[in-house]
Amino acid sequence: MSEDNEVFVYPELTGRCRIYTDVAKITSENIFQVLEEAMTIHMKNVDNMVLLMRYEKGIQPLVRKKIIRKEVNIKVSDNLANQITEFKLGYVWGQPITYVQRGNKDLKKSTEKENDFQDDSISMLNELNDAEYAFSKDQELGRFVEITGVGYQFVDIKRNFDGLCPFDLVTLNPLFTFCIYRNSALQEKLAGVTFCRTKNGTVYYTVFTPDTRYEIKDMREITNGDKPKNPWSFMQHSGEINPLKMIPIVEFNRATDRTGCFERQISDMNALNVEVSDFANAVAQTTQEVFFGVGFELPKDDNGKTQAPVGGQWIIANNTGNGGTPLLKAISSTFDYSGVQENIVSKRNTILQRAYVPIQTDPGGGSTGSAMNMSSGWSAAENSACKEEQILRRGKAEIVKLELAAIKASTDTPYDSPLLKLEYSDVKPKFIRNKTYDLATKVNSMVAMINCGVNGRVAMEQVDLFPDVAQAWADSRDMIEKYQKSLIKKDDTQQQTQKRTMSDLSDQTGNSPILDGMNTDNGGDEDVHES
Repeated sequence: MSEDNEVFVYPELTGRCRIYTDVAKITSENIFQVLEEAMTIHMKNVDNMVLLMRYEKGIQPLVRKKIIRKEVNIKVSDNLANQITEFKLGYVWGQPITYVQRGNKDLKKSTEKENDFQDDSISMLNELNDAEYAFSKDQELGRFVEITGVGYQFVDIKRNFDGLCPFDLVTLNPLFTFCIYRNSALQEKLAGVTFCRTKNGTVYYTVFTPDTRYEIKDMREITNGDKPKNPWSFMQHSGEINPLKMIPIVEFNRATDRTGCFERQISDMNALNVEVSDFANAVAQTTQEVFFGVGFELPKDDNGKTQAPVGGQWIIANNTGNGGTPLLKAISSTFDYSGVQENIVSKRNTILQRAYVPIQTDPGGGSTGSAMNMSSGWSAAENSACKEEQILRRGKAEIVKLELAAIKASTDTPYDSPLLKLEYSDVKPKFIRNKTYDLATKVNSMVAMINCGVNGRVAMEQVDLFPDVAQAWADSRDMIEKYQKSLIKKDDTQQQTQKRTMSDLSDQTGNSPILDGMNTDNGGDEDVHES
């Protein structure tokens, strides 16, 4: 809210607009027109992204005007936006995003030797990303994605090779980055753009198309590449060849409508801020009460102005002489503090629930295990994270494709490196949400799948137990495969029943009214505790 106590009006936030163009291909002849049209749309997105970034930091103007007792105007920001963002960053992005093998058999590779080659190559790719601090850059990307709804990463051949990683991975600021798509059914990505503004106001753009890299100054001239062959052309340069032959800027979306994680709840959070602020004002106004007096007259100063009483001072006043007893008392009003507090707590929990953030208070007794996960919101949070993961995986798959292209294009890559033969279709990005409270269920599930003959790597991927599945499988493969072969040699009579390693959440089904009504039984612990 501004200083003159005016009401702040929030714009309608409906997600970031995707930028389209009608041209079939961006060239040096049409790049200025396309870029100018794209910047118009991008700057509208920037206005909304800046508002969301400020809102998450706690800059949340109130949407009401203080009319009564304007001198008491406390403004409180409960800032649930930050709480929602921090939970998403910890739950969805908290574990490093690693790469795993897509499958043991596909159209190109089906032999055991080829599978071993894929495992080793993917482990090497994970090591290169660790050397490039991808875990930190992904966390930076996650903050942009969760707050603004979009994020960008850039891959390029490393110019100053450090002996470890032949490519650069950079997270770009979405305020200065965007992608341009063709206005067609396929919606092909035609260009990736990043720009910067110097202190003197000059703007430098870098535009990547699949075949060319353009350096543009102030949207007036291309400053890199060869001069055009046409002597009558107004262009001074035509850009450089893009060595990756792909657009190296990748766009990430958090949701299909490109909204932030708390964007839909802003109106509710504004209402909560008003209620919390008014509650604080009510307490302050009760403390700083207004006094009402009758039957006396306060003295005046030399200018004829009435001398108002100040807290802690005696009030010496002249009787009006109309008879009666002079009266001075505070004006007070009845305020239901407990009811307002309960309403604030209820509103906060409702906002968190709508943002798929689990509550951090005890929901009460009578439920354990899976039912507790449902009642506290963890199951809904997991479903929301799974949906978001499917959208984010597309961006990470593009990153893999660019990294492999940079590895093959780099002169610093050894000629016999296994990564030169690795195809991006063999690699699958893996998001890990390591829920330790569900550890027993994960272990039992993995053991059951291994005992049933499921490939150990597939079992590890399914249970989301290890931060680096490829490395865990490489370290455990010999032992797991040896164990599975020993099971095959056993007689059928020796493997009639598989005992679980430990009790897990499934044992609580019979004791959880949310899951099983009022039917309470022993939860199926017989197979765990019997000798």
